Amino acid sequence: MRKSTRKLLVAQGYDEHIVDNNKKIVFLAKWTPFACAFFASIGVVFQSGIFLIIIGLLTFICAFTARSLYDYLYKYILPYIINLGDMPKHGIPRRIGCGIGACMFVISGIGFLENMTFLAYIPSSFMIIFSLIAGFSNWCFVSSFYGLIIGK
Repeated sequence: MRKSTRKLLVAQGYDEHIVDNNKKIVFLAKWTPFACAFFASIGVVFQSGIFLIIIGLLTFICAFTARSLYDYLYKYILPYIINLGDMPKHGIPRRIGCGIGACMFVISGIGFLENMTFLAYIPSSFMIIFSLIAGFSNWCFVSSFYGLIIGK
């Protein structure tokens, strides 16, 4: 793994020991942002306020625990298709990011239900774009901002 990738994963709150010793950590770390973008895109494509609100509320799981909705999907569904090992626990920066994403999905869901185009598309599009960036590059806006605030 490149040093820059390692640094980005640690900045997201993954334990350094896990980052250094889990050969599949890069792929595992990409699962949550890609799954987040995928499910949010479904809600936007179908303009389903209810779906986005449900995804948003379920995404709040990660804000309060070290696992996300998407980690549970991986744990209980994907090992039968592709098994990359145990999903590492999320650190505080990623948990904050999931909390922000959850809020954005709920807001977008309300926007679709209330026929408020700006409110429907902007928050969910923001999260889809930033989730894809995190998935492709391992860079997370919230983790970087968190690091600036606490000095890491």
